[in-house]
Amino acid sequence: MDVQVWMASKEVADRLDVHVRTLRNWLDLFVPAKERLKNPQGHYLISEAGFALLKEVKERKDSGNSSLKEIQRQLIDEGRLSEEMLTAEEYASAEETAVALSSGNNLEAGVKEMELAVHETLLKFQQELAQLSSLNNMQSAILQKIADIEEMQESLRLEMRRVTFEMDLMQQRLTRRKERYARHEPRWSLNPFRWFTRSDRAAEQ
Repeated sequence: MDVQVWMASKEVADRLDVHVRTLRNWLDLFVPAKERLKNPQGHYLISEAGFALLKEVKERKDSGNSSLKEIQRQLIDEGRLSEEMLTAEEYASAEETAVALSSGNNLEAGVKEMELAVHETLLKFQQELAQLSSLNNMQSAILQKIADIEEMQESLRLEMRRVTFEMDLMQQRLTRRKERYARHEPRWSLNPFRWFTRSDRAAEQ
């Protein structure tokens, strides 16, 4: 059993080297409804037979000055297309009009939905900005506290340095006083005879 192969309209347009919009117009003129269908996303799928017809149209269009209508009539006369394709074009035009109106309504609904989504996004963004502002204020307060602590530490270091210097200076003064006192301290003897001897010598002189 042969397996039917379907090709996406984008692939067919690339193979034929035509724009997708041009291909859609050709589908209505040359490809019967049984040889094309739409997927859930709204894109056309084209059978191998439909692709063969479109390829023939492309070759005839490139080789001469025939219009699409003339090529359609040639294919009908050759039996490759049915007469129903002539009236199908009119139905397709009406269908396209209905689709366009429906698309307009869908577009309006889509715009409203988009506006609502944008509004909600703006509200969330404003809330995030408010939270960010609070975080920034908290961060500023923390940084200020850190700066105050560092300033207090620096003041404490300077005070400790000053106290250490004064203590060293006092120690030096005390040491000098002790040395001076030791040099001038009177040397008294415990022998009482030496006292009189020194007094007599002083009297004789």
